[in-house]
Amino acid sequence: MEQKVKVERIQTKPIDENCTLIKNEETKEAIVIDPGSDIENILKRLEDYKVVAILATHGHYDHVGQVATIKELYNAPFYIHKSDEFLLKDELFPGFSMYLGAKAPPNPDYYINDKDVLNIAGVDIEVIHTPGHTPGGCCFYISSQNTLIAGDTLFKGGVGRTDLPGGSSQELSKSLRKLFSILPKETRVICGHYDDTTLEHEIKFNPFLRSL
Repeated sequence: MEQKVKVERIQTKPIDENCTLIKNEETKEAIVIDPGSDIENILKRLEDYKVVAILATHGHYDHVGQVATIKELYNAPFYIHKSDEFLLKDELFPGFSMYLGAKAPPNPDYYINDKDVLNIAGVDIEVIHTPGHTPGGCCFYISSQNTLIAGDTLFKGGVGRTDLPGGSSQELSKSLRKLFSILPKETRVICGHYDDTTLEHEIKFNPFLRSL
C-alpha cells in the first residue's frame, strides 16, 4: 500500500536557509534534511511526528547547526557524505555559529554515497553525489514526489559558490550536468536557500547554466 507522504520546506532565519521535512502521515514518522537554524520553528512543524533520521546535503553550519538539538531530542541517526565530515568542525567564518545560534554538530552515524537508495519512514530517497560547492555535497531525489532537495548545488537563478574550503567550479559544473542528464525536467527543486524552482525553469532561465 502506498504511504501518504508530505514534503515541507521551512525557510529558516536569519539567512533564509531551507530545512526540508519529509513526513509519513500514516506512521507519523519524519525525516529532517538540513536543520541549520531557527530550531523553534522546525520543532513546531514536527509536533505529533517522531524524527527517525537527519540528513545533510553538505556540512556547512547553516545546514547542520541544529542537527545536535534534533538528535538529542529524538535519538535519530545523522547521515552525511564522508568527504564533508571535516566541515563539521569548521564554522567557516568567525562568529558564524553564534550568529546562527548553531551547536557543534555530532559525529555522523552513517555515511552516504552516490546512488545509495535510503528507505526511511517508508520513503525511498536516492542519493546523488554532487561535489562542487563542497566535496561531499549531495542532493536527495524522492521519485514518488518527483522532488529534488538540492542543498546549495542549485538555486533559482543561481548555483552554489565554490570559493569556500573544498569548493571546485569544475566539479560543480560536472555535478549540474549530471543532475540535468538523469532527472525529469519537470522535477521540483527545493534549493538550499530562497525559493523552489524546477529543472526545466533553470535550464531555460538560469544564466549560470548556459554552458551546460
